[in-house]
Amino acid sequence: MVAATLSPARVLRRPRRADPRAFIGLFLTVAALAGSISFWVSSSEARPVLVAVRDLPVGATLRSSDLTVAYVRMDDNLYHAAVSAEMLGGLVGRQLSEPVHAQQILARGQVTDRIGLGPDQVAITIPAHPDTAVDGRLRPGDAVQILVTTVDKARAEAHTRLVLERVQVYSIGREQSLSSTSSVDQDGFSRAAISSVTLAVSADQARTLAEARRLGELDVVLLPATSTAPSEVNQEAPHESS
Repeated sequence: MVAATLSPARVLRRPRRADPRAFIGLFLTVAALAGSISFWVSSSEARPVLVAVRDLPVGATLRSSDLTVAYVRMDDNLYHAAVSAEMLGGLVGRQLSEPVHAQQILARGQVTDRIGLGPDQVAITIPAHPDTAVDGRLRPGDAVQILVTTVDKARAEAHTRLVLERVQVYSIGREQSLSSTSSVDQDGFSRAAISSVTLAVSADQARTLAEARRLGELDVVLLPATSTAPSEVNQEAPHESS
């Protein structure tokens, strides 16, 4: 058996422990690196916005060929002031309130809330209320379909037919209220109740719409920006006489 002699130095030596300051320093380094990477990724993310293809004067009516999509790196404030690429369908037919130069990012403030009338178009207004006009969630430039429903009280039947297959909204009329005219919801729609819809139509369509308005109640159907609406609607439903 071999006996080891403990010297005073061995007896007093403490076991080695990791310095907590090293762990703190390592943690701070990793956190700073992760933050830098996250900032670099977010700041380098390109967002799709609309850019003018050519110079456009004040009052110009926008066409799809006037605009193109560009991916640009910008912060949230600049992006919200610009017109995003997803709004392209709703801009066609709208007018400019300010001139736009070629290769310039289109700003929301440069586009008016009204669309322009073509040389062969007229504007006609029809009454509307929330339950006949998609709760008022319409904007100028939207594509809509117009239906008319007539009621045969003797047979307790309602007949719905197509009036206009696809036309554009020219402007929206809303009830005047001090508490609601200046407020909008999270999607940008006015909280004031819709009262009328003005449509951009041909002269023949205006006559057809005026006749249908006298026959029964009109419904405004919101259509997708790029699709073909059904060519015919004809349905019957029981209706109780009042």
